Amino acid sequence: MTIRGVILSEHVLPNTLLKNFNEASLLRLPSKFYKSSKQYLNKDEIKKIQKAYTLAFYAHDGQDRMDGSKYITHPLAVATILLDLRMDPDSICSALMHDVLEDCDVTKKNLADMFGSDVANIVDGVSKLGKLDISSSSDRDANNLQKMMLAISKDVRVILVKICDRLHNMRTIEHLPRSKQIRKSRETIELYGPLALRIGMQEIRSELEDLAFRCIHPLRASMLESAINKSSGGRKRIVSKIRKELKRKLKSNGIEQVGVKGREKNIYSIYRKIKSKHKPFSEILDVYGFRILVDSIDECYRALGIIHNYFSPIENRFKDYIAIPKSNGYQALHTSLLALNAFPIEVQIQTRNMAEIANFGIAAHWQYKTEDKKQGSELRASRWLLGLGDLQKKTKDPSEFAKSIKTDLSSEEVFLFSPKGDIYALRRGSTPIDFAYEVHTDLGDTIIGCKVNRSEVPLNIELESGQTVEIITSKKESYLDPSWLNYVATSKARSAIRSRLRKQKVSDARKAGKVMLETELKRAGSSLDEYRGSSLKKILDSIGVTSLNKLLTDLGLGKRTGSIIAERFYSGLQIREGIKEPKPVLILDNKIESVTVRFAKCCFPIHGDDVVAHSDTERGMVIHNKKCKQVKPFLKKDPRYMPAIWGENKKEHSYKVKIDVNTEDKVGVLSDLGSVFAKSGINIGSVNTKTIDKKFAGFEIQIEVKNKDELKSILQKVRSLKFTTSCKRNINDK
Repeated sequence: MTIRGVILSEHVLPNTLLKNFNEASLLRLPSKFYKSSKQYLNKDEIKKIQKAYTLAFYAHDGQDRMDGSKYITHPLAVATILLDLRMDPDSICSALMHDVLEDCDVTKKNLADMFGSDVANIVDGVSKLGKLDISSSSDRDANNLQKMMLAISKDVRVILVKICDRLHNMRTIEHLPRSKQIRKSRETIELYGPLALRIGMQEIRSELEDLAFRCIHPLRASMLESAINKSSGGRKRIVSKIRKELKRKLKSNGIEQVGVKGREKNIYSIYRKIKSKHKPFSEILDVYGFRILVDSIDECYRALGIIHNYFSPIENRFKDYIAIPKSNGYQALHTSLLALNAFPIEVQIQTRNMAEIANFGIAAHWQYKTEDKKQGSELRASRWLLGLGDLQKKTKDPSEFAKSIKTDLSSEEVFLFSPKGDIYALRRGSTPIDFAYEVHTDLGDTIIGCKVNRSEVPLNIELESGQTVEIITSKKESYLDPSWLNYVATSKARSAIRSRLRKQKVSDARKAGKVMLETELKRAGSSLDEYRGSSLKKILDSIGVTSLNKLLTDLGLGKRTGSIIAERFYSGLQIREGIKEPKPVLILDNKIESVTVRFAKCCFPIHGDDVVAHSDTERGMVIHNKKCKQVKPFLKKDPRYMPAIWGENKKEHSYKVKIDVNTEDKVGVLSDLGSVFAKSGINIGSVNTKTIDKKFAGFEIQIEVKNKDELKSILQKVRSLKFTTSCKRNINDK
């Protein structure tokens, strides 16, 4: 590859460009793209974009998209969307190069050297989000989402670029395999649509959701579009008449610069309403929307009064989002009216600036890293993003963080006032505790009571929009009641409470663990004080913990059993020759003493099996089948594995077990199998088909049994079926 006479190798591309970049090396921007950039960017900014385009062009040289076009067409299209939004040059550069870290031999340092740290961080953030599978519950993907949201909280441009990237990918999704189309579309509806709404990009959110919906449900989308066109065709005359009448009334009452538009509903929102409200399509379409655009906030309220005088307002259908904007910055007056011949209409009244923000969100009033003080609506638009960093610090588990994010994105809101008149948007179902933590973590940590509209209320009461909430606090942090987790709704409050409980729990658990161990040792005439220095270290090493405090904490939290740990201490189990094996632990009614055990999912042990107990720091006591390949290598080497024996199963607990059934490939096989289990009173947990060399071989079935005898009986019945070629239990021993 060459650039203006300079020979390039893919492995030295960044350095070559870095050393040889000058005005003569820059490629011309495509004509239409250049004209758009000239409308609001200066020469130096355009040159920086040219530099990014040149790097992206050569970095992607030789790469094609699924439709056969050159790959550079994609980043160029993404950058064009951002140009239309009037985004800053760093965003445009990041869009042009958003795939170079993932697909090309370009490093983050290269980008930082050539374009600055902001561009490098944005591209890096977009690349990480591109690797995220939102449908997966794996720790890896949860961790990626956590890192990604933290990057967004530091620079919102990361998600702006990614949303535009996803928009162009959805516009060209027909070229992907069907399975990928479905996965990407679900991801768009679950993550990117809600994210776009959260930062106020309503127009892009609507297009994303409609494109995804058409992909997942093409027939339903087609039917809805047909019904919408048919319905709107018959209404055009009356809708036009109402629009003209609204405009005439407003102008005749002194509002000259007024615009009245029909507000189109996107097909996915109609589909969602049909499903959630259980109403027929005809009722959903009965209400037609109009948007009135004026020049000032004063004219918004004047317009409201005018149209209420001429048309009949519908009771309890007025909302003031100008005085109390939504958390994404959206502002408007909403009202519902009965117009000509009792024709129901919905009207939104906005300034033109509000309408722009409603469509394009944070991108519409871009003020990134300026000295200008943000307006109230913009501050609320970015508050959720800014809170992501605090949430990340208090949430240790990435899966918990991912769940919190998804919940926040899909939640409805209530708007509350502090005694000083500040507005706070919280998830519907929030309580005074949620409100306290939303205002400040210290306020939540010291809350002891609450007043709503000057009246004292319980801390678990659900708050409603418009209420004034006053938090009563103590002078110092008090003991935290764990039951608070049962009646908080926001992820911020829940994470803060869990963080406090962990600290509180550790302290209490350590004290309880010490009492438990001392009690057990005392029975054998021993004491914890007798174990010091190297002897204590050897015992702790044999148990598999790093410190005595950690061991005591685990005991107090129920992760270890007091009598077993005491046995290790007083019998001198320090891995010396001649020392006896530890006594087997007794499993009685699925418990070891007072500790509930878990049964390993790799081998599914059942009552009567030869089993071994594994003392796991995180999960407590885990029971494995002794033949399980997961534990065999550790039985003689790792002191955390100990023998176990079954006591009587008085409560007749059921145990999950896997069986492999090989059958002939005939119609009705699964039905006959199900009949055998049903007649025997056996519950089926799951059924998966097995293939060998891509041919049907049988089934892997998870069932529930009470003991080995019941398992033996059902295996014999399955083997007796004429189409069964083999049937055996799967204990993960191979």
